[in-house]
This record gives sequence, structure tokens and C-alpha cells, in this order.
Amino acid sequence: MAVFLSEEERSLVKSYLLLVYIQKKFDHDTRALEESDQLSAPGLYREVIRSAADRANLLLSEVRRDLRKQNLRLYEINQSESMVEAQILCKGHHGTFQIPATEFRQEAAERMRAYLGLIPAADSSSAPADDRPAAPYNPARVREPARYSGYTPYRTGT
Repeated sequence: MAVFLSEEERSLVKSYLLLVYIQKKFDHDTRALEESDQLSAPGLYREVIRSAADRANLLLSEVRRDLRKQNLRLYEINQSESMVEAQILCKGHHGTFQIPATEFRQEAAERMRAYLGLIPAADSSSAPADDRPAAPYNPARVREPARYSGYTPYRTGT
């Protein structure tokens, strides 16, 4: 039997993959700052990154809890230049979740900016069509992505 994930389950898997990736990036950056002697106040920058990492860790713990509630388990994650892929076990059945690497890295960067408290760069293509002011930036909205792609269930056994 193939595994078919609901929109909520796909959102949890994608969030988990992004948060683990972001957590590793923040840890790497913190270590790089600790080893750097070029900055005049490295402690300040480490504090900003640690604060963002704490936000990501809190969300990751919530996502892990929700994955357990949904009886989902990610047992293998592979990342290549073109694709990020996760093998999923759901109620005894296996499936694959895939997302293009460019989309994955772009969304990870957006989330990292939100966790750092930065407002995304103004994009001329995202300007509203009329003269209404743009909606205020809300980092909490970044948690659940709106788009999913590349989920392909597969059969196991005979």
C-alpha cells in the first residue's frame, strides 16, 4: 500500500526538513563567529544567531511532537544539488517526499531571515497592484509553507 500524505502531513515533513537544515546553518555560523578574530563584537552577533536558533529549535520541537501525533517518521534524508528527499514511514508504509533544492534553499533563507527578525528585501515583483499599503511582515506566518511539490508515494513489499 502506498503512503498518501495530507496537506498537513506534507507541511510537517517540509517544516521538519527546513528546520533541521536551518538549525545546522545557525550552528555552523555560530562556530565560525567563535573562531573569527576579525569582528570587534563577536558576542553580539553570536547572541543574535543563538536567539534565532532558539526560535528554530522551539518550532522544531513542536514539529517533532506533531510528527509523532501523526504517526510519521522520517528515517532517511538525502540532499543533492538538485533535490532534497526524505524517506517516510507512516503507519507501516513507506513513501518519499521530494522538494527541489533551489526552492528548499530559498524558503530556508526566508525562514532564517524571519527567525533573525529581519524584514525580507523589498522585491519589485511583489508590489501590490493597487495603492494599498503592503501587509505588515509577520515572521510567525513563515512557519507553515503554502506550496508543496514532489511528493511521490511508492509501494513496498510484493
